[in-house]
Amino acid sequence: MPVFMIAMANIRKKKGVAVSMGVLILLSVAIFNVGLTLLAGINHFYDMENDRLGGAHYMVRFTGNEYREEYLDFFLQDPRVETAETDEFVMMDMASFPEGGVISANFLNMDRSRKIGGYFVAEQTEVPEEDEAVYIPVFMKDMGYGLGDELILNYNKKDYHFRIAGFTQSTWLHSSVSSMVNFYMPEKAYEKLYEQQGGGYMLLVRVKDQADLKGLIADFKKNTDVNIEAISMDAKAMEITIDDMRNGTTMVVTIISVVLFVFSFLMVIVAVIVMKFRISNHIDSQMRNIGALGAVGYTGRQIRWSVVLEFVIIGMIGTVLGIALSYGIIAALGGLITSSVGVTWRSGGHIGFDILSAAFIMAVVVLVAWRSAAAAARILPVEALRGGIKSHSFKKEHFPLERTRGSLSMALGLKSMAFNRKMYLMVGIIFAGIAFASAFSLITWWNMGINDELVLKMTGYEISDIMVYKAPHENYEELTEKIGAMEGVRKVSLYEMESLSVEGELLSCYVSDDFGKLEMVEVYEGNFPEYDNEIVVTGLLARSWGKKIGDTIAVSSNGASAEYVICGLTQTMNNFGRICFMHETGLLRVKPYYEKNSIQVYLEPGLDIDTFIGRMEHSFRVLSPSAAIGNAGTDTDNGINPNTDSSTGTSMDTGTKKQEALAAAKRKAEEKLAALISMYGVDSAQYALMVDGEVVLSGDTNDYEIDRIENNRRLFVSNVDSIADSTRMMAALIITGTVLLVVLVLYMVIKSMLTRRRGEFGIYKALGYTDRQLMEQIAISFLPASVGGTLAGSLAACLSVNRMASLLFEQLGISEMNFVVEPWLILLMAFALVVFAFAVSMVLAGKIRGITVYGLLTEE
Repeated sequence: MPVFMIAMANIRKKKGVAVSMGVLILLSVAIFNVGLTLLAGINHFYDMENDRLGGAHYMVRFTGNEYREEYLDFFLQDPRVETAETDEFVMMDMASFPEGGVISANFLNMDRSRKIGGYFVAEQTEVPEEDEAVYIPVFMKDMGYGLGDELILNYNKKDYHFRIAGFTQSTWLHSSVSSMVNFYMPEKAYEKLYEQQGGGYMLLVRVKDQADLKGLIADFKKNTDVNIEAISMDAKAMEITIDDMRNGTTMVVTIISVVLFVFSFLMVIVAVIVMKFRISNHIDSQMRNIGALGAVGYTGRQIRWSVVLEFVIIGMIGTVLGIALSYGIIAALGGLITSSVGVTWRSGGHIGFDILSAAFIMAVVVLVAWRSAAAAARILPVEALRGGIKSHSFKKEHFPLERTRGSLSMALGLKSMAFNRKMYLMVGIIFAGIAFASAFSLITWWNMGINDELVLKMTGYEISDIMVYKAPHENYEELTEKIGAMEGVRKVSLYEMESLSVEGELLSCYVSDDFGKLEMVEVYEGNFPEYDNEIVVTGLLARSWGKKIGDTIAVSSNGASAEYVICGLTQTMNNFGRICFMHETGLLRVKPYYEKNSIQVYLEPGLDIDTFIGRMEHSFRVLSPSAAIGNAGTDTDNGINPNTDSSTGTSMDTGTKKQEALAAAKRKAEEKLAALISMYGVDSAQYALMVDGEVVLSGDTNDYEIDRIENNRRLFVSNVDSIADSTRMMAALIITGTVLLVVLVLYMVIKSMLTRRRGEFGIYKALGYTDRQLMEQIAISFLPASVGGTLAGSLAACLSVNRMASLLFEQLGISEMNFVVEPWLILLMAFALVVFAFAVSMVLAGKIRGITVYGLLTEE
């Protein structure tokens, strides 16, 4: 009890320092607990929510003509399966928003009875079903959509208008980082859309034990004729496992959790350094009191515990409040978690992680306090009476006043710094850690939150200006030559995706006839394929296979197989890094019937993409022209609008109404034919329109040169927003934390300095020094430590940021991060940090006004 009372007396005597130390521990515990809870708990949370909602463990998505009933029968007859069912849906692959961005939209009938549900309506409002009511994922709130708003999607050159009736939450296809999204519609609205579009099928499976899933999928592929393709927006049959969904949807949360977890260790280290300094300072300032305790009979162990117990009490209070604050931080991150995962964070209490966090922090506090307080137990009463001086000091005098240039305040500040170099070394180390964290977050934010070029490169997509899809029977080389010869076209290239089995894994294989023409896709080691026996894979796959450049790997497709030499390594988040690159001639070895279908078009700088698309649709016969172009180019001979005179451009009077009716009928027929070709893989189709038994209009899709033309830039404009938002939030959290650290550390150090050197500053005042001069002396004494530490931490961040970021994104397929380090940004950050520290030091040193000569003389 006496030891406890001594500890409490020390806390009451130094309330400000005790509160600051408590806040530092509080922040350390809070951020540590947030990082630990999300990092270790997000996957469990996802699985818990998936089971609660009855979500699938395995899904195969088929276009309409790819599905077979025998696929469902296979799963229904397998004893490892808990339940399985097929769900019909309307698919809109590569549907785009008016403001830009592309998704693969799956529209499902919400009134249909399901065994495997996997979703629920979180919010809703009354919307008439005839207004095409739709329920959209909750993450789309962040895109600006609200209840009752209109949702417009452009698909196959046609705008579809919906009215938002509610928001849904689900663990499947409801994530902001996913390009495939599930929408739900009431039955009447769904049937109306189905009549216009037709649909596909989702085969959903839940297993009794997820450990059996991998073997079940292998047996499914072995015992049926299913042809699964790699995940892409135009795959006819693709599969998604619960592991794929979990890894993809929790990606953003995991990255932020790792960064916060690492940052919390920095805060713990700062707390440890400050605690050691605080205890050392306490022993120096309370030397006589400690000696008095020894003189009246307290043992060294009791004196030691009186010091330790002071920090244990502060630590316990800070830990409890930190745990409470962590719940608030996680709640504040709830929007990000909901957008990324698809469902609201509902973990409630996370007592296990709370106890683990509290135990870790308190163990550090007790250990550091016990070791640092050992000096108090060794102080003899006689030594205490001498103020701790054992003998004369022969230490070198640094910065002698008579020989030091500059102002007297600066000389005294530097002299103080040299005498108390351990303290300033501590401050320098803390500033190095703070600068490192700040520089790392700023570099990440600059490369992924402001400039989206790096993120776009990480996706693995080649983003040209225009994407042209040829009509089924058009000669690819002739069409490419025609487009390349157009005025304003800088170059054209081939870049398409096929599915291949490489070393037993299903990969997305990107094919080109000249990789040198590409501008977004890169290899970080080696070269792109030039010959028919070369292949590039991601570094992630190469490591998992134990392969390197120069090694051979087996590639197969539909029974054909061949060996290829790894000529380069790349990186991408696309398909979780499961991609490869191959030259066109190399693909023909395993896919001899491969046909090229798309053309990447790059325009000269300054040209408007939409205007150029209009020119192309006037020059070529396009099956699905842009809505904005109307029926430009539908005359199969010369692309002239039949509603205007070819010579004068004026409206024709004779037969105008008939021509308009025929033109409208032709456009309607083209829309239907385009939908058939796109949805069911039809090679060609013919049409004939009859009036009173007479054929008035006929045509054949073989007459068309181009299926459709897309503005490729607009499609990708918003697909990286979630990653940019997460990096901005991460940078904001870290910078806020570093600001608090600077304030807390300087407060405790300067507060202790004023207490310990109270008499010294009183003497300075008696000699005529003003408060301003003494404040400057204190602030200047911290400049070398803050400047040196900031520069060291900033330099360390610049040198290691790419390596650390590579480790952070490694599981997503990124092996060699290539952040651009802007020197001016880092220098600006370092300058701002030093200026802020100086300003804080001046403000905190203002308490020196409370020290007076009279007060020192009258103190008892």
